[in-house]
Amino acid sequence: MSKAHRTRQQLLDELQELKSRMMEAEEALRAIRNGEVDALVVSTEIGDQVFTLTGAEYPYRIMLETMNEGAVTLAADGTILYCNQRFADIVKESLEKVSGSSINQYISSTDLQLFETLVKQGLKKNNKVELALQAGGENSIPVLLSVSALRNSNISGVVCIVITDLTEQKRNEEILAEKKLINQIFYQAEGIFILCDNQGTIIRASQSANVLLGESPIFQPFDEAFHLLYPDGTPFVLQSAVGNKSLHAVEVTFKHGDNKFFCFMLSANSLIAHKGVVNTVVEMTDITQRKNMEEALQKTHDELEQRVEDRTAELRTVLSEIKTMKDQLEAENIYFRKEHKMKYRFENIIGQSDGLKYVLYRAEQVAPMDTTVLILGETGTGKELIAFAVHNMSPRKKRTMITVNCAALPENLIESELFGREKGAYTGADTRQIGRFEVAHGSTLCLDEIGELPLEFQSKLLRVIQHSEFERLGSSQTIKVDVRIIATTNRDLEEEVRKGRFRQDLYYRLNIFPITVPPLRQRKDDIPLMVQNFIERYARKFGKQITSIQNETMKALQEYPWPGNVRELESIIERAVILCPGPVFKLSDKLDISPPSLSSGVRTLEETERNQILKILSETRWRIDGKYGAALILGIHPSTLRARMHKLGIVRPETKEYSSQGSGARIQNSDSCILAPDYLKYPSI
Repeated sequence: MSKAHRTRQQLLDELQELKSRMMEAEEALRAIRNGEVDALVVSTEIGDQVFTLTGAEYPYRIMLETMNEGAVTLAADGTILYCNQRFADIVKESLEKVSGSSINQYISSTDLQLFETLVKQGLKKNNKVELALQAGGENSIPVLLSVSALRNSNISGVVCIVITDLTEQKRNEEILAEKKLINQIFYQAEGIFILCDNQGTIIRASQSANVLLGESPIFQPFDEAFHLLYPDGTPFVLQSAVGNKSLHAVEVTFKHGDNKFFCFMLSANSLIAHKGVVNTVVEMTDITQRKNMEEALQKTHDELEQRVEDRTAELRTVLSEIKTMKDQLEAENIYFRKEHKMKYRFENIIGQSDGLKYVLYRAEQVAPMDTTVLILGETGTGKELIAFAVHNMSPRKKRTMITVNCAALPENLIESELFGREKGAYTGADTRQIGRFEVAHGSTLCLDEIGELPLEFQSKLLRVIQHSEFERLGSSQTIKVDVRIIATTNRDLEEEVRKGRFRQDLYYRLNIFPITVPPLRQRKDDIPLMVQNFIERYARKFGKQITSIQNETMKALQEYPWPGNVRELESIIERAVILCPGPVFKLSDKLDISPPSLSSGVRTLEETERNQILKILSETRWRIDGKYGAALILGIHPSTLRARMHKLGIVRPETKEYSSQGSGARIQNSDSCILAPDYLKYPSI
């Protein structure tokens, strides 16, 4: 047992034993001096040899017994000749067992070679060295060995070894080293380490605590020195928080001054110290910078997420707009392909009559506005071309004008064509279709021949014109559009309103800015310019060389009333150019101003109707329906016209020189009026 752990009673017993031994030694010495004993021999048998210490050497034994260090006398081979009780205590063996044994068994195997060298050198000179002794089996203790030769012994080669137990010294050195390390940690630690006693008083603090508080917190209650708060603002009380448990990585906040805050990660562990006192070791690691960085990163992250969200919303809007524009462009392309044959071949309007100049003046006045325009005029006068002129002079000219021929739309498809439809809106609606109003968003929508719209659909059209909104067929979602309306008709809408075939409110909504295109018979001054233009165009197309027109021919053209207007004039010129044999232009047919005479001087209503239908069919080359058909000119439904033809026995002739498909195709594309290229330069009217 080490000295540090022996009880007071054990120490008293050892002291008493030493006193007894001292008294025995003193008694023996007195006996020798007085001659009461001749000699005192201490002998040790080792094999066949007996080693003795004479009485003269007996005081040496007494001295060894009273030493606080272990003492051993060794023979040359390492046999223990003599040892004191202290050595036996160090190696934790009995004195009887140690005496006569080899000392090598008590030397650590790692230090055995060093020990043998030390013993050999000890015969010549004294040496000291630290090594480890085996104490109680495999346990080892640090000791200091002092080796010297025993000069006065009657046995040669005997050495004396003094063993000093360094266990306490090493333990004290370790304690000092630990204290030094702890002091260094307390001084240099980045975190704040606090030691508190049972009452929560600070008894040790790191240097950083002094820097943080501006003064030493030693001997202050922890909760008074540091008024800590949880992140939610609740006060943090150390003694209540710790209790009988440990705290690990608890986030707390320390307010220093008025507006400065520090964040710490606090850990606390209870340790039982001397005499059962419970000390609490508190570690506070400053995480203020980390928290500030986390908050900055979180703020940046939130800002980035918000920006991404805003950007995503913008992109969704843009993608939606792109999709709408894509659908619109696709629909426009479809409509352009459908109306390719209706593309006008004349880029300008040729004419110089006062009537044409006034029409263009009116168009120029209304073009910059978004006002609804109603263009009136007989069939074939070029009403749609005037609509294009209004559009091309308006701010919407960058977008293509969309045209809808109301007379050519079947009644059951009018709504889906104008407003569009959703997939499955009705039987046969296999795909979604965008209507003409939606395609014309941001542009102009020309409702050609609006007088042909069914009465039941006119109310829906009125709502769109008034509110600029509609729903696709099969959908309840309202769509807002920005569309300018230009309507054309060859009917007298006032008369149609009186007869109940056209809604009065729709007529007033359309008739905001009417423009009436005069018929060709009122623009005779424009006929020579038109004839010249038609001849040049068709001569170039058919590879003809026509250089002149007879005066009689031009006079006949100007005197003819032109019931079919420009469309009829173009058809006659085209047919004449095809049949013209030379460079002088001649008409292939005689222009009949009056209808053919009847066999009877008195005409019945049925005969008059039959002759009028025959005349119009002749002008339209027996085309009944469509934009340029006889039914449209006569103002009746195509089925009604066919029924009247059947009743009156009207049958198409087998052969006509103008009945070729080529000429017929020309009629389909001839609804045009030629305007002068400098039509905007005319003087004010």
